[in-house]
Amino acid sequence: MSVVLLVRLLQKGWLKLNSSMRIHVRLRLWVGLAATYLVFMGLVHLLHVPLRSNTIHSHYDLSAEGVVSKHREHMRKEAEKYARAAMKEPSAGLEMAEQIRILTETYKKADVNSDGLLELSELTTYISTKIKEHLTLALKENFFMFTAIDLKPRNGMVSWEEYHRYFLKQHGYDDNYIDNHKKDHKGLPRELKEAIMRDKASWSQAARDNPEQLTIDEFLAFRHPESSHATILSIVEETIGRLDVDEDGKLTEEEFSDPTMNEVPDYMTEEQFRLDRINEFKIADLDKNGKVERKELLHYIDPRNVHHAEKEAVNLLAAADSNQDGVLTLVEVLAEREIFMKSKMVDAAKSFHDEF
Repeated sequence: MSVVLLVRLLQKGWLKLNSSMRIHVRLRLWVGLAATYLVFMGLVHLLHVPLRSNTIHSHYDLSAEGVVSKHREHMRKEAEKYARAAMKEPSAGLEMAEQIRILTETYKKADVNSDGLLELSELTTYISTKIKEHLTLALKENFFMFTAIDLKPRNGMVSWEEYHRYFLKQHGYDDNYIDNHKKDHKGLPRELKEAIMRDKASWSQAARDNPEQLTIDEFLAFRHPESSHATILSIVEETIGRLDVDEDGKLTEEEFSDPTMNEVPDYMTEEQFRLDRINEFKIADLDKNGKVERKELLHYIDPRNVHHAEKEAVNLLAAADSNQDGVLTLVEVLAEREIFMKSKMVDAAKSFHDEF
C-alpha cells in the first residue's frame, strides 16, 4: 500500500470520527463556557461586597474568616452541578441556562440602586409591584376571555360547555373532534384529563347560583381567585366562622393564633406557629384595639396588601442568604434557582395559582 493511499484512508477515518464527535465537542465547549461565566459572575459580585459599608446593610461582618472561601466553594459546586446536568441531558443544561438568564435579568430590575446587593426593601418593593401587575392583568384578561367564550348564545353567561370547547381548541383540537369526542375524554393525554378535572373542581367552587354557568365575576373567581373580591370575602367568612369561638364576629389574638384551630405546617412547631400568628395578628389589627373585625381581615387577606410581598421577601432572603449578611448577591439567588423561579418575584401568576 502506497503512502499516499494510506494518508487518504486516515483522512477519511478522521472525518468520520470528527463528525461523530462534533456534537459532543460543541456540548462540552458550551458547558465549559457556561460554567466559566457562572464562576466569573460569582467573583465579580464577591469583589463588589466590600464597596459598601457593613454598617449600612450587614447583620454580620463580611470580612470574617471563611465568608469569601464559602462563596468560592459554593460557586465551584454550582459550576460542577451545572456541567454534570448539561452533560447528562443537554435539554436540562439549556433549561438551567434559561433560568440563569431570567433570574439575572430579574435581579438587575429589582436592584434599584445597582449596587450588586439586593436588600429586603428592594425585594419587597419589586415583589409588590409584580403582584399588582399580575392582578391588574388578570382583570383585563378575564374580560377579554369571557367575551371570547360567551358565544352560543351570547347571553352574559359562560356555560361549562362553552368553556370546555374553548379549552380544547386552545390545545389544538378541531371542531369535528370537539363535537364528537366522548365525555369521558378517552384518548386524551393524561395531563389534559387532569387539567380538565382541576378546572371542573374550580368551576364548582366559583359557581354561586347556577352550577352550569358563570357570570363574569364568577368567571374571574374561577380563573384568577386571587383577583376576585368574592373569593377574598368567602375566605374572610370561612376564617371567622372557623376561629371565632365566642361568636362575636371578631377575632382576638388568642383565637387567631390558636394552633388547635389552624393547620400547623410540618416545618413548624405549635409554639413557633403561635408566635408567627401573633405577629400576623398585630399586622391585621389596624386600629390596635385587640380585635380583628371583618373589614380588617379583608384588608389583611387582600393580595395587594404589601405585607404579603414583605413576607415572601423575608422567606426568600432566609432561604438564599448563605452568609447571613442581610442582603442577596446574584450568586446567592442563582444558587437557589428553583425557589426563586417559583416565587412571585419571577412568576406571580403561577405562584398564586399554586396557593389557591
